[in-house]
Amino acid sequence: MKSNRSLKVNELTQLLSRLDQSATASLFDFVEDTRFWIKDAMGRYLRVNQTFLLDYSLASSEDAIGLTDFDIAPPWIAEALHADDAMVLAGNRIVNRIELVNGFDQALHWYRTHKIPLHDETGAIAATAGTARLLPDLDAPNFPVPELAPALAALQDESKTLLTNVALARIVGKSVSAFERQFKQHLQTSPMQFYRTLRLARAAASLIQTSNSIAEIALSCGFSDQSHLTRQFKQMYGSTPSDWRALHWSKK
Repeated sequence: MKSNRSLKVNELTQLLSRLDQSATASLFDFVEDTRFWIKDAMGRYLRVNQTFLLDYSLASSEDAIGLTDFDIAPPWIAEALHADDAMVLAGNRIVNRIELVNGFDQALHWYRTHKIPLHDETGAIAATAGTARLLPDLDAPNFPVPELAPALAALQDESKTLLTNVALARIVGKSVSAFERQFKQHLQTSPMQFYRTLRLARAAASLIQTSNSIAEIALSCGFSDQSHLTRQFKQMYGSTPSDWRALHWSKK
C-alpha cells in the first residue's frame, strides 16, 4: 500500500513538473492588493502580476521583464529589497513579515510579505519569488496586529526622533520584554533595529530630495551629529552620505 502511494506521488510530481508554471502564476493577476513576482539570481524580474504592474505604472509584463528594483523603486527601498534577495538566495525564507514598503502613490504603506527561494532542475537556488499584500491603515479595526499599531504609528512619525523600547512598550501598555517579543514575531527584527533602518532610509531620501546639509539631515533624522549618521549610513548602504548624494542626485 505504501509503495503504491509512493509510485502515485512520483507520477503526480512528474506531471506537475510538465505543467505550465507561468499559467499557474497568472492566478495572482486576480488577487487584489497583492503584488506577486519572480526574480532571477541577479534580481531581474521574470514574472509579475497585474497589481505589481499598476503599482509601478508599467503597461505590461513585458515591460517589467529584466528590470531590477533599482530601476523601479527609490534607491533606499531598492537597497533593502536587494538585501532580502541575498538572504533568500542563501536558502532562507521570509514568512509573514509586516513591513513598510512604497505603494502605488510612492508613499510608505504597511504590507505583509512572503519571499521564498526557487530551485532549478539540479536543485540549485536559481531565483526568488514573493508576495506583498497591502494591509489596512494602522488605525483600521482590521489591521492584523492592532495591539502594536500605536507603537508602529509612533515609529512612523517623523517628528519623533528619540524613541526607546521603554517608551514604545509604554505606548502599547506592555512590558518591555513582551513588546520586544511580539514586535520581533511580526516584523522579524527588533524595534530599535527597525527604527534605525527607518531613520537611515529617511536620511537617504532627504539626501536626494532636499538640499539640506548633511548635518541638518542627521539631526532631523534623530542622529546625534553628522559623524554618527555617516558611520551608520556606511554600515547600511556601503557609502558615505556625501557619496550617496553625489551618485543619486545626478539621476534626479
